[in-house]
Amino acid sequence: MLKQVEGHEFDVAKRTIAATKLMADDCMLSVRCLGEAEQIVLQTEQGFFLRFPMGEISQKKKSAIGVRGMRLSAGDKLEEVYYLESGAEVTAKYKEKEVYLNRLRIGKRDTKGTKTRA
Repeated sequence: MLKQVEGHEFDVAKRTIAATKLMADDCMLSVRCLGEAEQIVLQTEQGFFLRFPMGEISQKKKSAIGVRGMRLSAGDKLEEVYYLESGAEVTAKYKEKEVYLNRLRIGKRDTKGTKTRA
């Protein structure tokens, strides 16, 4: 699940706040101030990569669950999240093979992505 939250949502008087809702088996993979990031790439354990524009992730309140980023096969898990800025060449490793994330086909959020040949 993905979401973008405005920074002012976290200006609170309490020291600890709930920033999202997680189910029993869920875990947090990435939290980041986006800055100049224009695209996001999601990578799964089975070698699927999905690249799409940050604009496809809607703004939500801090207590919202978010939107689904990628459809996963049975038994597959999200392994890594990469943030791409314009003009930056970013690579990732998958089974000792280097994958150029900027060269991946741009897809739509909530799809399966592209399988990388190892």
